[in-house]
Amino acid sequence: MSIAAINDFFAKLDENPDLAQELDQVDLQDKEKYKLRVVALARKYNYDFTIEELNEVIAAAKTMQQEGTAPAAQ
Repeated sequence: MSIAAINDFFAKLDENPDLAQELDQVDLQDKEKYKLRVVALARKYNYDFTIEELNEVIAAAKTMQQEGTAPAAQ
């Protein structure tokens, strides 16, 4: 699994205004299309992960949040 690539991609948003702007332009109306666009955008910036991997990370984060074990946002 490419958890590191997913984490690195989202961490890069703070450092790369072009990437952040492109992500902001992705339509949020359809969750599955949004995830596909995130994966495509990540690949454009050389972060390699699949939608399945992204879904696994999202599911794990939701579980952690529900259990109260998620790290605090910074």
